[in-house]
Amino acid sequence: MILKRLFILASAAFFSAMISLTALAEPATATTSKHANKGIACVLCHKENPPAKTVPFEQCENCHGDNDTMAKRTEKTSPNPHYNHLGNVTCTECHRDHTESVLICDDCHKFKLKTP
Repeated sequence: MILKRLFILASAAFFSAMISLTALAEPATATTSKHANKGIACVLCHKENPPAKTVPFEQCENCHGDNDTMAKRTEKTSPNPHYNHLGNVTCTECHRDHTESVLICDDCHKFKLKTP
């Protein structure tokens, strides 16, 4: 009886792992994200499987840095979108991974900046 339970548990764990690996190995398509198109797995940003929630701001900061770091990285851009009068704007207000990104500055201004 114990061996049967162990076999069932091991089988369930194996198939769960295979499903997860298959999801990670799926080729990027137009409906996947910009990160996936660069070979970055969904689970590095999304912590639930399947991904269902917006990635928290802190998760973006883990790889890209905080607003001050981003302001330094884009300091030669004029105007610098990461150094602005709006303060600490969350990444996803402009940067959209699964849809086209926007520049919230353009709600009032008309800058000619491309938002990745």
